[in-house]
Amino acid sequence: MNIVIAGAGEVGRELARSFGDRRNNMTVVERSAGLLDRLRDRLEVMTVTGDCAVVGILKRALGQTTDLFIAATRDDAANVLACSIARHFKVPMTICRLGCTDFFSDGDAWTPAALGIDHMIFPEAECVTQIRHALEHQAVVERIVLSYPDAECTGLRVSPRSSLVGCPLHDFPEPALLARVRIAAIVRQQRLVTLHGSTVFGTGDEVYVAGPRAAVAALHERFWPGHSSTGPVVVAGVNTLSRRLVLELCDLGLNVRVIEPSETTAAAFLDDLGRRALLIRGSSTDSDVLEEAGVKNCRAFISMLDDDEDNILGSILAKQHGARKVITVTHKAEYVGIVPAMAAIDCGFSPRLAAVNSVLNVLCTDEVRVQAVLNRTRAYVYEFRVQPGAPFCGRRLADCQMSEAAVFALIVRRAESLVPTGEVILEAGDRVVTVSTPETARDLEKPLTRRSFLR
Repeated sequence: MNIVIAGAGEVGRELARSFGDRRNNMTVVERSAGLLDRLRDRLEVMTVTGDCAVVGILKRALGQTTDLFIAATRDDAANVLACSIARHFKVPMTICRLGCTDFFSDGDAWTPAALGIDHMIFPEAECVTQIRHALEHQAVVERIVLSYPDAECTGLRVSPRSSLVGCPLHDFPEPALLARVRIAAIVRQQRLVTLHGSTVFGTGDEVYVAGPRAAVAALHERFWPGHSSTGPVVVAGVNTLSRRLVLELCDLGLNVRVIEPSETTAAAFLDDLGRRALLIRGSSTDSDVLEEAGVKNCRAFISMLDDDEDNILGSILAKQHGARKVITVTHKAEYVGIVPAMAAIDCGFSPRLAAVNSVLNVLCTDEVRVQAVLNRTRAYVYEFRVQPGAPFCGRRLADCQMSEAAVFALIVRRAESLVPTGEVILEAGDRVVTVSTPETARDLEKPLTRRSFLR
């Protein structure tokens, strides 16, 4: 495809990198020449320097043929206007990154469609949802909801106190429970482990379990026994992202405490909350402030500052002070591979990666869906829809010759989740879920769909 991306910030760069992996032709529009220089050093892309909301600049970027336009700057108004300009020049699909929906009014017929926007993505909202999922239990590192609403693929960390430590997969203690779910992948030291019956669970392993939501939830205590939901949730930093999260947590009735150094920002936020949360003035990288906030044995410490380095430092200090779970938000691409490797940080999330996941979901075909890029390793959750006449259609899974690295996580058939055992016969219309690298996923395309979509 010919793709034009507006914005060379963290989101734009990650989108360009992701689409570059798929051999698309890309042009990036950005006002900062410095950002474009850095982008060209890393990727083979065309660039146009200028404001994407200026007709002449965007027209030059769109060229003769553009199949997809993505407005991914931090300026909501510029993104909306740029999508409108792109539609004026007959771009068939536009995607707009937004922080809120206040630009539109359905009652006045002032809708996204009227402004030339086909799809909207809300990375901050998606990031907050991921954090809320991680707060459900100490074991949860991330959760991916699949196309069938009751099915999910959830990463669960193995506690040092878990009876699973040292246990091979074929000796799982509760075979009846395991019959309802599937161990889809194990991430160990940021790498996918090839699964066998003899694969042994280790302390700190992040095990991705797929199945119905209730069945996956029943495994939480097995992976991390002794979970406690008592204690406050401490949030560091007041900004657009943390405001959204704190409001949602307060609505859930949780005991929330917010650390913010600015007196003006803290006072305004406290008024917005209706004083439903406790606000502590100070720096989250100050041990005395963390102690005042009650971080010792808190249910979770979530660092959401605009500065990634302060987020990481504050998170390490919070763990040292006794926080039971530490969650860090980062924005720079460089930290995607660093945060998962840090023992003091239990979960790491990024609005940038949430934006990429949202765009990939929008661009999915009926045959292939990329549900998510995992936060913990460079792997993806794919859904393939089995096509009539495909080589694997009508065959038992035991008879399907696949790469050793290809593991079917789940089969969704007519609103029912099936554990993919060897005796299951694939039917046309089945949705097959797998956790894999792009290379392994490409090996599954033709046997399941008869075509190649993931170039």
